[in-house]
Amino acid sequence: MKKALTIAVGAAVLVIGGQGQASASADIFVGYGAGSEGYWTADPYRNLSGDTVMACDSNKDGWGVQAELDINPIPFSFSADRIASTRGHDSPYCDSESGNLKEDTPVALRVCLVKGSEKKCTLPKYGSA
Repeated sequence: MKKALTIAVGAAVLVIGGQGQASASADIFVGYGAGSEGYWTADPYRNLSGDTVMACDSNKDGWGVQAELDINPIPFSFSADRIASTRGHDSPYCDSESGNLKEDTPVALRVCLVKGSEKKCTLPKYGSA
């Protein structure tokens, strides 16, 4: 299920998550500078259902924000299985992708700035459903 959300600048952050597989979390926050964020939550958040990945952009800089979730990640081989993207939308804007995953499924989240064919990504942070 895909839901688009409009946000106000300075909206509250979900939950800050762990940085490595050893500290896997059900909630992950990854920022790419101020105003470019990605979130993962294994529990329903507000009116979103199931396990959700969300991208939020509050910068009017021409770059979109893409939150990419790798389900059952393989180290050093990131593969996006679920993507939320603000590409093509004026900021402030959030996009989300939801769908249930089996409990304790490992996940990795990274955030990318996207513009045309350009893509700049963070290192992934790890968690679980």
